[in-house]
Amino acid sequence: MTIKSIFKISAGISFIFLSLLMVTGWGLGGGYIPSDSEAFSSILYLRNMGGVGQMIRSLHFYLSSSLIISGFIFLISFYILGYVSRFTKQWYFSLIIYFLIVGSCFTGYLLPMDQNAFWGTLVRLGIVETIPFFGTFIANILRGGLTIGSETLSRFFTIHSSIIPIFLSVISLVLIQSQWENIKLIVSRASILYGTILGVILLYYWAFSFSAPLELPANPIDVEYIPRPEWYFLWLFEFGKYVEWAPWIRSALLPLLGTLFLFGLPFIKQQSSKQRYTIAITWCSVWLILTGITLYADRNLPDKLDYEAAMFVEAKENYQSLCYDCHGSTGKGDGPQSKTFSLESPDFTLMAYWDQTSNDQIIKAIKDGKGEDMPDFKKKLSQQQIEELLNMMKISYRPKY
Repeated sequence: MTIKSIFKISAGISFIFLSLLMVTGWGLGGGYIPSDSEAFSSILYLRNMGGVGQMIRSLHFYLSSSLIISGFIFLISFYILGYVSRFTKQWYFSLIIYFLIVGSCFTGYLLPMDQNAFWGTLVRLGIVETIPFFGTFIANILRGGLTIGSETLSRFFTIHSSIIPIFLSVISLVLIQSQWENIKLIVSRASILYGTILGVILLYYWAFSFSAPLELPANPIDVEYIPRPEWYFLWLFEFGKYVEWAPWIRSALLPLLGTLFLFGLPFIKQQSSKQRYTIAITWCSVWLILTGITLYADRNLPDKLDYEAAMFVEAKENYQSLCYDCHGSTGKGDGPQSKTFSLESPDFTLMAYWDQTSNDQIIKAIKDGKGEDMPDFKKKLSQQQIEELLNMMKISYRPKY
């Protein structure tokens, strides 16, 4: 496949991905609540319900990363082919659209309000604060104050779902209308058709096979959580390690120089094809090397568990701290203190127990307790944690037959 073919196909795929990203985003916006107390619940509702809602969220999640990739390939091939000087306006419009897409990813990252979203955004805004003179002001404007909360979610949601899509739509329409003849030279109908078919097939497969990730709800006091940016920002994260003595290099100088370089490319008239290939390969190599270094350095970090897996681990920890003394590690009711109480500890490994005891009865016993021997846990565990504790007991102790 030639560079020109890659260029045309990436252009068609990017256009389709951008359109689908907006449509799925508007679909999700109808059920999202930008509140620190309800944002996570609204996303979890889609996850638990499954079906179309969960598929739309998964599509939206994977579309964002896919668009970053296809857009990057489009820009690289645009430059390698030497079109930057011939189609200057299209190059500038493409850069602006790409920057807006990155900004959309930045603002949309917080919206699920899980651990990864909260701590990742906290780190990003911390980087923004290192911009000389204006950094703290910009970060406070984005946050709506000194801390991340409902005001932050409201502002990020407005930027993500309204302001950026409006600019993207207007710029795309202006580009298509004013430069249609030139665009027809760049993007063929076949590339749009092939891009549409390929993109829809791949995303359909991914959306149904892999749900968009969701971790535990954001916990602002969990200082042990280790945040990491999305894969396309890992290189910048790694670069920051080498300029810790001057963080403004990462937050201000590097983005400024990069932007000036990209917008200044049309003025470099006499670059040979070999020079363009060399610059593009060097650019990609630096990105890949820095990303690879981060991935290698993080190879021993614990995996970030999805919500269900994390809730199961938390339920096991709650069982160990609250239930072990009576019910034991095996669930047979042979804990170290089981014989000191008059209340007989049930054996969770017997099918008879599960046949004779309903879920509601177990939840009520955990919540309200049973006399002096079994205290109530309604102040220590939420309703969701109690239900997850019951689910863990079923998986761990209930007979499979």
